Amino acid sequence: MSRSSIRRGFTLIELLVVIAIIAILIGLLLPAVQKIREAANRMKCSNNLKQISLATHNYQDVNGKLPDMYYEGYMAGDKPGPRGTVFFVLLAFIEQDNIYNQSTAGPYLPGVNDFLSRVPQGGGKIWAPAARPIKTYLCPSDSTGSDNGLWSIWGDGSDLGNWSYSNYGANYQVFGNPDVGNDSYASERTSLTIATIGDGSSNTIFFAEKFRTCYPTYASLWGHGAWNVPYQSMFAYGNRAGTQGYSNNSGLIGVVGPNSKFQVIAKKTIQPGLQPDDHAGEPR
Repeated sequence: MSRSSIRRGFTLIELLVVIAIIAILIGLLLPAVQKIREAANRMKCSNNLKQISLATHNYQDVNGKLPDMYYEGYMAGDKPGPRGTVFFVLLAFIEQDNIYNQSTAGPYLPGVNDFLSRVPQGGGKIWAPAARPIKTYLCPSDSTGSDNGLWSIWGDGSDLGNWSYSNYGANYQVFGNPDVGNDSYASERTSLTIATIGDGSSNTIFFAEKFRTCYPTYASLWGHGAWNVPYQSMFAYGNRAGTQGYSNNSGLIGVVGPNSKFQVIAKKTIQPGLQPDDHAGEPR
């Protein structure tokens, strides 16, 4: 009876074998899990592009034209309309009405939707629309920049957010007006509708994926304006013939046409501690 009451345990060798088997199984399963996660991320990115494109169609149905790459009415002597980028005016069409509708606080354009409006958040804090991370504008596969954004917009301690990234760039040839010439304000206002696109909408890229950051002098920010072109979420910055890149408000010349290539491998991330205007331009 004394022998029958003895409990037999694992030997060290048996324990090591079990651990080895578990490690092998984890090694086999991990790549499969990563592939599934990446496939889900790709699907999310594709869906984001679809939602942004549908929002563009809806914007045209309401306004009778495509949205401008960047509109700043008082710079053109016009009556101030909603001030901001193509991605700002599309907020109302991607279920971000709350952010868009609150953007009239001023102080620069009180009563007008403004991407730099200082929307009060209590306790002396503000949150500008351009500092809001928008999930539809972010691809989960890109880790070159934080979901929380880049730098403080105002830098005076009042900000609750930072300049927010976009993983999607708008085609300057569509949402800008390259025929105006090398003028980063006047040439960023399009006159096109979907029906007047020369090559037809089925042959035209509206939006494409971009890295959040891919060079020390570059970041893709959905709310950044034309005062520093390399921080705008766009591509194909140049004339319509594709023979000349523009350089207005950019330290480097843009690239458009056959020589324009998409970068598929990130080079470097933004240098910490620098502010947007400390950077010269973007290699395109």
